[in-house]
Amino acid sequence: MKAPSLKLRLLLVSATSIAVALLIAGTAITSMFSNHLERSLTVDLEAQLARLVALIDPDPAAPRLTQPMSDPRYETPAGGIYWQVNDPADGTVTRSRSLWDTVLKFETPLPEDGTIRVAKIAGPDADEALALGRRLSFERDGATGDRVLEVFVAEDTEGIRAANAAFQADLMWALAVLAVALIGATWVQVTLGLSPLGMIKRGVAAIRTGGAKALDGNYPAEVMPLVSEVNDLLATQDRSIEFARTRAADLAHGLKTSLTLLNGEAHELRRSGNAAAAAAIEKLTAGMSEVIDHQLRLSRLRHRARSDLRSTLVAGVAGKVIAALKMTPEGRALDWHVDIPEAAAIALDTMDLTELLGVYLENATKWARQKVSVSARSANGKVSITIADDGPGLDDAALAKLGERGRRLDETRPGSGLGLAIGREIVALNSGSLSFGRSPAGGLQVEIALHAGPAG
Repeated sequence: MKAPSLKLRLLLVSATSIAVALLIAGTAITSMFSNHLERSLTVDLEAQLARLVALIDPDPAAPRLTQPMSDPRYETPAGGIYWQVNDPADGTVTRSRSLWDTVLKFETPLPEDGTIRVAKIAGPDADEALALGRRLSFERDGATGDRVLEVFVAEDTEGIRAANAAFQADLMWALAVLAVALIGATWVQVTLGLSPLGMIKRGVAAIRTGGAKALDGNYPAEVMPLVSEVNDLLATQDRSIEFARTRAADLAHGLKTSLTLLNGEAHELRRSGNAAAAAAIEKLTAGMSEVIDHQLRLSRLRHRARSDLRSTLVAGVAGKVIAALKMTPEGRALDWHVDIPEAAAIALDTMDLTELLGVYLENATKWARQKVSVSARSANGKVSITIADDGPGLDDAALAKLGERGRRLDETRPGSGLGLAIGREIVALNSGSLSFGRSPAGGLQVEIALHAGPAG
């Protein structure tokens, strides 16, 4: 399963946080704007109410205004702004022409102390309106006692709703642009913040390709503990590998010294006339020497990680191995046919590829009569190397056993068969495949398939 991206997770969390914060801010701003419009309308209606109170003539049986209100909408049916005067004593109602036949009603009585009450009521056509009401006492000419009247002004809130809708639309676009800008800034921030991890990745790649031994460079204080741990781990790994190889070499040296002494004893036995015992000891020591050499060669092999970027050109390595073999009597007498593209590269360490080709080219040199062919081709992300000779070849049963550790198919030739087993080890360590068959000339054909690497 693919690991989740830290950068993507940070961007998603930041984008979600920005969206939630802007949503809350947008809701709060819209509410504040709506409250502001309502307060402004209330202040305007208070001025209209004061103007209405000043124009009321309380003397007639039905109170009237001494002159029309200044806003012409009061005279237009359903004009959107209204006034009304009630006499609670006799139920007389005087109202603006804009109310037509509608009566403004508050759900609760007005305060007796003349305090203004603000409420939302139903206006003409059942539209919502903001209304102000006040209960006042008026002096009358030539009459005893004051006249108590209830005075109302109201205005439809449709204008507030329209202004709110327009403001919300504008605010939505503004917040959307702000969200994009903030997310872009977050992307830049996250990219810059995580850039040291990219430096570490490039440093590790340089270590894999042999371009560096440790993570070098200036890193932020927050990632320096990680860099230090990686460098300590690399140093510990190098020391462990070197210690193991040194111990293996020391062990091999000690064993070979003992084997040399045994060979000396075998020589003395042969001189004393015990040739059979000498031959048995010499055969045993030769086999043990081969095993020691095999383990030493294995200790030098490198385990390749899947992300290892090392790459080796096949043609150059094959040319060096063949040149070395041509220096031997067997190789000098052979006709070599090489067909390897110059750009063909294998994701394998140079020393390991040299070891691998050396094993099978040396085997072909040993068994070929006249000719050895070496070719390579690239396909589907892999490079296949084919080594064929015109030797005696093997039957199917022998081909199946070829390459098993310690298996020798011809006891008449020198060697222990461990070289071919080393080839199998190298191919297996690098996730490749190995197959044996008959060549067109009748000899042995070896086909090695390994992952392709970047050219050069």
